[in-house]
Amino acid sequence: MKGAWAIAAAATEIVLIVLGTRAGFPWPLVWVPVVVALALAIAGYRDAAAVSTGPLRTFWRRLVVALSFVLAAALSQVADLATATWSGLPPIGARTLSLYVVGTLLAIAALLRLPGGGRSWRRLTTAVLDVAVVAVTTGIAGSEYMGWFIDKFGVSVSAWWLNTAMMAIAVAGVVVVVKIMSAQQSPVPRAALWWLAPIGLAGPLSTVLMTVLQPWPHLNGSAAVLPFVGLCCVMASRRPAGGVTRVIPSAPPQRGTAIPLVATVLSSVLLATVYLREGHLSTAQVGGTTLLLLLVVARQALALSENATLLDAVEHRATHDELTGLYNRRHFTEAVTPGHTVVLLDLREFRAINDGLGTDAGDALLVAFAGRLTTLAGPGAVVARLGGDEFGVLGPRGSDIADRLVHATAEPLRAAGHDMIVEVSVGIGDDYREAEVALREAAGGRVVRYDASLDRELRQRATLAADLRRALHDGEFHLLYQPIVTLPHGEVYGVESLVRWTLPSGEIVSPADFIPVAEDTGLIVELGAWILDTACAQAAAWPGLHSVAVNVSARQLLDPALPDLVASALARHGVPPSQLTVEITETAVFGGGRALATVKALSALGVSIALDDFGTGHSSLGLLRTCPVDVIKVDKSFVDGLGGAPEQEAVVTALTGIAETMGLRTVAEGVETAAQAERLHQLGYRHVQGFHFARPLPAAAVSDLLAQDQRAAA
Repeated sequence: MKGAWAIAAAATEIVLIVLGTRAGFPWPLVWVPVVVALALAIAGYRDAAAVSTGPLRTFWRRLVVALSFVLAAALSQVADLATATWSGLPPIGARTLSLYVVGTLLAIAALLRLPGGGRSWRRLTTAVLDVAVVAVTTGIAGSEYMGWFIDKFGVSVSAWWLNTAMMAIAVAGVVVVVKIMSAQQSPVPRAALWWLAPIGLAGPLSTVLMTVLQPWPHLNGSAAVLPFVGLCCVMASRRPAGGVTRVIPSAPPQRGTAIPLVATVLSSVLLATVYLREGHLSTAQVGGTTLLLLLVVARQALALSENATLLDAVEHRATHDELTGLYNRRHFTEAVTPGHTVVLLDLREFRAINDGLGTDAGDALLVAFAGRLTTLAGPGAVVARLGGDEFGVLGPRGSDIADRLVHATAEPLRAAGHDMIVEVSVGIGDDYREAEVALREAAGGRVVRYDASLDRELRQRATLAADLRRALHDGEFHLLYQPIVTLPHGEVYGVESLVRWTLPSGEIVSPADFIPVAEDTGLIVELGAWILDTACAQAAAWPGLHSVAVNVSARQLLDPALPDLVASALARHGVPPSQLTVEITETAVFGGGRALATVKALSALGVSIALDDFGTGHSSLGLLRTCPVDVIKVDKSFVDGLGGAPEQEAVVTALTGIAETMGLRTVAEGVETAAQAERLHQLGYRHVQGFHFARPLPAAAVSDLLAQDQRAAA
């Protein structure tokens, strides 16, 4: 509604100006649209402030004050006209010009104080200097025509200086709007800034129109311009679609110095022209030029200072980690020189903390750990975050820095409201490569110092990885099956599938050697798929067997395709899901996230989930609630304690009670004696496995055992 009234006021002013050049009418008539348009603009700014928040609300309120001064100036000009007689240009009193100047300055100040326009003191000062440069340049240009205006129209010198100042400030206002529009962030919508931009031209335009309309005393240049100022202000205050004024990012900042350069060039051309024509320069022109040069020098000096600050910030970013403030990998590796000890530290289970407590807690832990390393390393040491959860410390060779760091990691860290015990793997060497090799060997929370044997092991692992890939292609792997029997008589209840590797030479490669390599290289995913398919094919040949178990690694659980792979293998071989058991470790699912989601998807297929090596992981009892477990496999370390003191049997005794209460099956691993089997039976265990009953067997041997059980049952 305000926009329509403002358009009507501007259109009315156009009609009055056109008609006024053809016929006379009372001069106050042309000021009616002025008062209406400015009042509408003030009301529009008040409405915009009411629905805005923060810096934007403050901005609109400041414009309300600025425009109120402009409205007061317009009313003052009407009063000047009503109380004076004149011929030629209409009189403009000092009071009126002062009000116009104050209103314009307040509007410019409101723009300069916008976030994004001059948030730092350097940017604010730069903007002020740019405004001053433009204003002085305008004043120099205007001074050339001062004498001509005084002679032709009889304008007083004091009124001329006020009018020139108003013109200079108005032109500078346009510069401010353009600078704000080029800022990186502005809370004022860009459409509003586009409407505000041309308002700065109102002062110069009114002066031009004052001269053009001189033959018609009832018309006025200010009255011709101000309704359009009000219209632009009303349009700028309009809310975007949706009713709420939003912060809209604008274009990236322009850091050039075109304003001082253009102003200096224009002033130089003007003064050169005047000097060639007149043979001398006026005092105002010489003084203005001196002031302009001082402003330009100050502006450029500030720009150089800001550039130096930006270069320092860029250099700091290039060598430091953004989160912790430590040095980054690039600086750390460049700082390693002979005569240093390199200590690399890797936080264990950091992903589990990140997934379990959230990324904010993970970041807080990294910052806290960085602070501890910096304190312990001491002055002169280089401490860096090398990426993710890996840190590095560089100290003098022969110092005890490595020992201090290792011992201090056992103390809890306070981060994000939690006391956390952080386990670390530590690799120590005389250069970066040696420390990396040692850290790779230290996986699992150990401290390893580099020696030549590590390189040999590394080469062996690399060779083993290549052989592993070839063995997968050539079919050198086979499965053995360790029976799971029922107490007390030892009937075969199920089997656990165990992969074995036999080289063409007949040499057997231990799973303890090749499984870690398969994990590190990712080949465990391909190997695991083969194990799963082979075990399912064999399970189809043992329809009476209750369970065929397959071990699934932590790396496999992170593969979102695993549930589909299992479902496909079961369907391909016609095996019911209930006959397959997937064995996982507590560590693999402790952190939740993708691994736990995969386990839940497997459980949804109808596959049984067994928690292997139970009691040796992070949070065993908690996992029984969060993870869809069907079977608890009690670790051999607890079975070994049977027959000893009561506290040695406590865990085995407690677990059978927990399992019974929760409706879970238990399988005791590593049973090696008849006494252990008997004691487990007394404690309520019904399923066990171990060398006492059978070692891992080929599929044919398991088939023979099943046939024997069938004959015994018959």
